[in-house]
Amino acid sequence: MIKSIKAKIKLASYNVSRFITNSRTRRHIINKFADKMGLIYFGAIDQTDELDLVRGFTLSQSHQDNHYSVGTINDRAVRLVDRSDAVWGDDGRVLVHNWFIMAFELKTKQDLPHFFIQAHNQNPKPYETFFRAYPTITKVHVGTFEDYSPEFTSRFELYARPNMAIKTEKLIPANEARVLSAHFWPYSAEQNEHVLYVYSCDQNISLSMLETMMENGLWLANHIDRQAELI
Repeated sequence: MIKSIKAKIKLASYNVSRFITNSRTRRHIINKFADKMGLIYFGAIDQTDELDLVRGFTLSQSHQDNHYSVGTINDRAVRLVDRSDAVWGDDGRVLVHNWFIMAFELKTKQDLPHFFIQAHNQNPKPYETFFRAYPTITKVHVGTFEDYSPEFTSRFELYARPNMAIKTEKLIPANEARVLSAHFWPYSAEQNEHVLYVYSCDQNISLSMLETMMENGLWLANHIDRQAELI
């Protein structure tokens, strides 16, 4: 009985989440953006569809995907999706998280560390899943080789496995960190298995916000590809 009630609560939370990410206005904005960028818009998909899913730490057996779009921009494979998931919190309540995600395929053949760039001053709840999934990943204390600007350290934290901390810091040197602090906030990012994921957990979107997110994601992907060849 209790299990049945919990299942119903979670299903209701999913339906609320699905409604948010599949509203007519939201669908119109994302469809317009996909068309402007030359992406193919598929709409809602599930894990049984024969499509290359957007992975990263938000991938789960229970997530819901809307507005899936795919294509190539500046010779780089790009996918985007509006993802939601309902998870049980530590207090027993159901938490509904929403992420708008852009995924950029990286071109470098060099080994890359799995790292996460978390934006400060944002709701941390949607990103707690990352730290539960990767408990060995810890904060990188930047500044081993050069000083990082206070703008970067106040706006972002960099995370990686301890044995990959130096390599991660070399991938995001101080000059590029300064660019991130000026243009990338409030988005977070993850690099995993040669795919860069850029995350927004703000439920409000606009065409200009998606354009900014895309521009910054492409910039960071290009930087990682170049920097990986130098370290």
